[in-house]
Amino acid sequence: MDRTFQSYGLVLNNMDVTPSTATTTTKASTSTSFAVVINTYKRPEMLRDAIQHYADTCGKKFGVGQVFIVWAEQGVQPPDPDSFFSTPTLRSASSRGASSASSSTQNEQSNRSDLVVLQTPKDSLNSRFLPIDNLNSEAIFMVDDDVRVDCSSLYNGFMGWKAFPDTMVGYYPRLAKIRNPHDVEQKGRDKDIVYHTWPVVFFRHRFNLVLTKASFLHSKYLKLYSDDSHPQEIKDYIDEHMNCEDVAMSMLIANHTNNNGAAAYPIYIEGSVTDMGLFGGISTGSGHMMTRSTCLSVLTKVYEKHGWEYPLTEDVSLKSRSWLRHFPGFWWQIKPGNVFEWPSVGNIFS
Repeated sequence: MDRTFQSYGLVLNNMDVTPSTATTTTKASTSTSFAVVINTYKRPEMLRDAIQHYADTCGKKFGVGQVFIVWAEQGVQPPDPDSFFSTPTLRSASSRGASSASSSTQNEQSNRSDLVVLQTPKDSLNSRFLPIDNLNSEAIFMVDDDVRVDCSSLYNGFMGWKAFPDTMVGYYPRLAKIRNPHDVEQKGRDKDIVYHTWPVVFFRHRFNLVLTKASFLHSKYLKLYSDDSHPQEIKDYIDEHMNCEDVAMSMLIANHTNNNGAAAYPIYIEGSVTDMGLFGGISTGSGHMMTRSTCLSVLTKVYEKHGWEYPLTEDVSLKSRSWLRHFPGFWWQIKPGNVFEWPSVGNIFS
């Protein structure tokens, strides 16, 4: 019954912001498509499956205009784009003198998004945020090669981003909170930031960032992340620890919008998400929660060194910043993208 009475949009300042009203109530984007940017490393079968999902299964009919692969394997020639598909693209088939494809094959290929491999100059997590030439849209969907967002959920995320293009719109909400803020204010101690996952986000009903393992953002933030205005100490820390580039992007966007007079709080997209790397990624390690908390604290010191405030000070209501709205609208109706978000209980009492 709940699905029968679902709708999409936010209620801000007593104003109903939905996909159809966003252009008149907010500074919305006019983009009609978006680019999927897949971060991958030495997982060819996982990558192939990801490309087929986003470029073929979803493709143009769900707004995916282009798919880019971030190829960071140094000294390894990336595969030909056509090798990721069971049938070559129409232009490739034609160039090889192939006979006319069947109607079903032609329909499949006409829906296929353009695929481009981006070879990066170094093996670095920062490389996923390098500016991209020949983008056809200002909208980017960043995703890891082991995450599959259902096509309808993906399109709903794009609609949410179009309404609020200056913010991050994603499927993995997180909460970063200062531990013992009284000690920071009264005793002048350094900020100790604690990283919280879905269980805390849900029960406190607050969040202030979304992960770039599956999120929409504006292409302008790639330039901001990569240029000299973004402290090199942050990028060096990420290279040294092979972690936290997503946290760094969230902090950058929050800092940029805070300092430009219009804080752009993140939006959570409740959808259907499959995480195929649950039992093998860096987020499953025993020290992951401590690593993330330490990262937040270290990056905060860098921000303060440069004269900026901690950018994630304000957290927002999960209900008010959720694009999917349930009827009758109880807080507990909001769900995670997949059930495996629930067991992540580290730092739950911090």
